Amino acid sequence: MTSYIDYKFYKEEYGGNMPESSFKRLSIEASAYIKKNTFNRIDEKDIPNEVKLCTCSIAEQLKKLEKREGKTSESVGSWSVNYQEGSKDDKKLYDTLKNYLLDLVDKNGTPLLYRGC
Repeated sequence: MTSYIDYKFYKEEYGGNMPESSFKRLSIEASAYIKKNTFNRIDEKDIPNEVKLCTCSIAEQLKKLEKREGKTSESVGSWSVNYQEGSKDDKKLYDTLKNYLLDLVDKNGTPLLYRGC
């Protein structure tokens, strides 16, 4: 799998500031997430600008999640650690996907986010 964006697009068009060393891996993960949720309906030879921008945004969210690692609090007396539920993170990623791709359709006129219901 390749990424829907390159580092040049991320830096110049989106205005991102993630280091290139992290960008490649996270942009591939973001692209895979988008591909899964659009049921492989994106024409990789003609990637819409909205898909590219969505990839940038999701890659940045993945970077933030990676730094946090889910820990929301920690105490020392009677030791206690709390972690954020992953479902909130999943919802935020999917909300980003909807914000960018809700109105996009594939070459057959099928909405990219259509689940067949």
